[in-house]
Amino acid sequence: MDSIQSPHVRVHFDTGNIAMFQHAEHWAPILGKRIQNVHLKEFNKRCTDYSLKAFRPLLDGTTNRAAVMDGFEATGYRGYLTFEYFRPYAHYPEALIHQTADSLDRILGLKP
Repeated sequence: MDSIQSPHVRVHFDTGNIAMFQHAEHWAPILGKRIQNVHLKEFNKRCTDYSLKAFRPLLDGTTNRAAVMDGFEATGYRGYLTFEYFRPYAHYPEALIHQTADSLDRILGLKP
């Protein structure tokens, strides 16, 4: 990234995709000011395969969300946070909206 030497080339940081191989909380401070936007996705490292089943609703995985958010705070990140989830609930799919909103409130410190 740095070798490109352009302010127009930045990182789209996906906390779920990086979690397949690394710890998301390690990468927020490393990427720092290079981050343009953040994609919050949950991953469960306890799964035995790397299928879509390993991606979970927010807070239902193994990502250390508090440490990730501390990393964003330390780097001064103030951009967008987007969310992705692959498998909506089979029954009452609208419940995922409420669960996600509650999780985001907790991640952002708006709710204990």
